[in-house]
Amino acid sequence: MADIVIIGGSIMGSSIAYHLAMAGKAGDVCVIEPDPSYEFAAAPRSSGGVRMMHGLAENIEMSKFGQEFYKDFANLVDVGGQPGRFDFLEYGYLHLLAGTQEVADAEANCALQKSLGAPNEMIDRDEVKRRFPSMRVDDIDAALHGPKDGFIDPHAAVLGFRRKARELGVEYVQDRVVDIEANATKVERVVLDSGKKIDAEIVVNVAGAWGPEISEMVGMKMPVEPLSRSTFYVETRAELETMPLTKDPSHVSFRQEGAGYTVGLTDVDVPGGFDWEVRHHLFDEIMWPAVAHRVPKFESLKVMRSWSGHYAYNRMDGNTIIGPWIGGLENFYVATGFSGAGLQKGPAIGRAMKELLLDGGYQTIDLSRLSYQRVIDDEPLLERGFSA
Repeated sequence: MADIVIIGGSIMGSSIAYHLAMAGKAGDVCVIEPDPSYEFAAAPRSSGGVRMMHGLAENIEMSKFGQEFYKDFANLVDVGGQPGRFDFLEYGYLHLLAGTQEVADAEANCALQKSLGAPNEMIDRDEVKRRFPSMRVDDIDAALHGPKDGFIDPHAAVLGFRRKARELGVEYVQDRVVDIEANATKVERVVLDSGKKIDAEIVVNVAGAWGPEISEMVGMKMPVEPLSRSTFYVETRAELETMPLTKDPSHVSFRQEGAGYTVGLTDVDVPGGFDWEVRHHLFDEIMWPAVAHRVPKFESLKVMRSWSGHYAYNRMDGNTIIGPWIGGLENFYVATGFSGAGLQKGPAIGRAMKELLLDGGYQTIDLSRLSYQRVIDDEPLLERGFSA
């Protein structure tokens, strides 16, 4: 028996567990996670970016809190009074813009971001060239720059939340949810692959790309599905200046990673579903030509390793769905559809879910517009311009 059963122990599940534990509820929380190594979880396979470069106030505020939290992460999740080491690499974000509409969208977003405390700025192509001389700029019109944005070690973030939650008394069970038993109004228990059943007062589904399958067990329909994304780590002998994470108009992005760079492509037009094959042809045909065009010194790069991960992609509008199952089982909650931006929102989602479950409603960032109600009403909450 557990008051609160959390399905999924990666960044969202462990952040929620941490925040509940810090509120004194550790002994009432059970986290179900089939793979404590998180080999296939989305967050550890992500680029680790934490940016305030969004087009919705809620997303900006969540990522702003995420930055504040991660910058003090070693102290906040210290174990035994001994903080470890957790670096926030403040390299910045740079969104290159081509065309009147892209520039107009970015200007509107930048104004919103600045109104909420983000030190972001619009810069023209000459300024881009001055700051980052290795970049080609003749085919862009401007850029949106987030100088205080940066990157973290995503695997370390997941483990840090989990380690602290466990130290505070949260129980982690290595198993897989295969069924959920409910009456007409409430979930009663979860059934595990081992045959064990755990009674629950509240169930929170934060199983990431596997979340829609969990929701299907109780009949909750979600416009969310796994979206595969291949990432490549490359190195080059050419010497380059320090660069921010750069998103090209081609939708290819690159950022510094140790001695090299990671390169990825956001393509939401591909079919959904799990696909663990690395799409090497995308690198050869799209990514390499794009980054070599943008930074000519990348022509000599060499792929050192590659991997495939999955977003829990919200096909409706690309944005988070969080809260109770409105119109369904009253004690079944979800947080899903992060569409590649989950790591940066993890601290805020953990705090928000704690507020919903213990405080009766949002106390800090009002996420009411991100509820399941918009799915019921078929009213997408679209983010202008820069999104995933």
